[in-house]
Amino acid sequence: MNIDNFISQLPYLPLKNRDNLPEKSGIYYIIDDQSIIWYIGKSQNLRSRWAGKSHHRIYQLEKQRKRVFTVYYEFVDETQLDIVEIKRIEYYNPLLNGTIVKAKKLRPTETLLRETLAAIAPYSFILGVEPPRKDDPNFVAKCQSYSSDRRTQKSVLPLSVIHICINLEEFKIEKQKTVFTFLRNVFKKRFNYSTNWSLHPDTKRYERYGTFLTRRLLVNGFAIEVSMVHKEVLEKIQGYEFTQIAGIDVKVVNENTLNILKDTCKINELGISVYSPNKNSPAADHFDKFDNQALKRLTIYKEDVIKLLFNEDLNLCKLQTLPTESKPPVEDNNSLSSRLVNLAAKKIYLHNLLTERGIDLNCYQVNKYLERIPTDNNYVDNNSDRTMTVYVKSFLHPLYLEATVDKAFWLLLEEYLSDFTKLSLNQDEGCLKGKLGKSLPSGKISITLNGKWKTDIPFGTKDNMSYTEVVNIITQRLNSSGISKLKFSFSMS
Repeated sequence: MNIDNFISQLPYLPLKNRDNLPEKSGIYYIIDDQSIIWYIGKSQNLRSRWAGKSHHRIYQLEKQRKRVFTVYYEFVDETQLDIVEIKRIEYYNPLLNGTIVKAKKLRPTETLLRETLAAIAPYSFILGVEPPRKDDPNFVAKCQSYSSDRRTQKSVLPLSVIHICINLEEFKIEKQKTVFTFLRNVFKKRFNYSTNWSLHPDTKRYERYGTFLTRRLLVNGFAIEVSMVHKEVLEKIQGYEFTQIAGIDVKVVNENTLNILKDTCKINELGISVYSPNKNSPAADHFDKFDNQALKRLTIYKEDVIKLLFNEDLNLCKLQTLPTESKPPVEDNNSLSSRLVNLAAKKIYLHNLLTERGIDLNCYQVNKYLERIPTDNNYVDNNSDRTMTVYVKSFLHPLYLEATVDKAFWLLLEEYLSDFTKLSLNQDEGCLKGKLGKSLPSGKISITLNGKWKTDIPFGTKDNMSYTEVVNIITQRLNSSGISKLKFSFSMS
């Protein structure tokens, strides 16, 4: 039934703003944007009844993604709630009243941890245990000064952190894409668990370049952080011991190895890598030295410290499956796959667009890339032919950041962006490689051509101009560029 004049005269607010409901007793009405009544209920405290996700119907309502819900409420004395609720339900006959509520069964976080560990144990080892960061105010202060936000999250500060490293070399798989597909599935979000692995905001971008950013899970009084170990670090490992974590068998570096790594390596969101003092870039060296000090805080992991509260049964045979190379689809070589058809169309479009605008295709050897058109399904795009390295100056510090761009897109837009993106640096200009992040922000312009082909191009400051000033200049230039079917947007990266 739809709402009538009585309900429409009641006070209301959007369901998403239910935390602002009054703390009074009353009858509530859940109405959608078509004025249909979905549910009627009672409560001695309207705000508490709908706090967070406590209401038993909230999941049913959230699944209706194409509808917008509003909660109307009628103040009723506590002594009259039962009588008034029955009358309202009988009169309006709401959609959900009387229907069965499907209980959402949430599995404990410790089970997710154990399933994850079972999957990655053959390819990983425990590095060590970090004491609670709140007990080291000097370290916390340095984290804050270096904008190391994930290290200083309130939920993590009071917890000991167990550091686990994934060794990509252990996979013995030629295609890196297969490894990252396996890892994405291991750490993907699972809605039937009370908590999930948290990811760094830049995870997807870094994975494109073969970098596994740290995952974190808070479980049973500990923070578990899983990071990548870089290849050069493996040469310093002198031996492992065997132990358990959350009841799962796993390797742990021995104490001698941990001491060596403390002296020679660093740890951050990018994983554990070798630390080498950088005299040519003092600012970069400060970051590396800080990450080295973070590693020095670790102590050896000796025994299983995760106390299991639920200890659910696990199907280890199913979990400990090896990632395998995907078999290429059997295709007719005379018929290109849709991906290659799209790639061929993209190259032809860019070639014609650059030629029409009188731009020299030999510049940056763009012709070498664009003229290689797929002719069969065995075609493999050469990334080194497609991309090139550029440098942008951070909006926060007088340092340049290294990045890559698509050559053809850059050649098309170079005259509009070259003031804020450089192709080479002078010897006195410091560069921070592989550190694009919040601590040294740069700008990013997302380009779309012909409604389908997209790329991102970084940009930085010039002459201490602000981000807004640079965006305004680039916007004016692109709007007057005359490039057909060009769309763009800006963001900080």
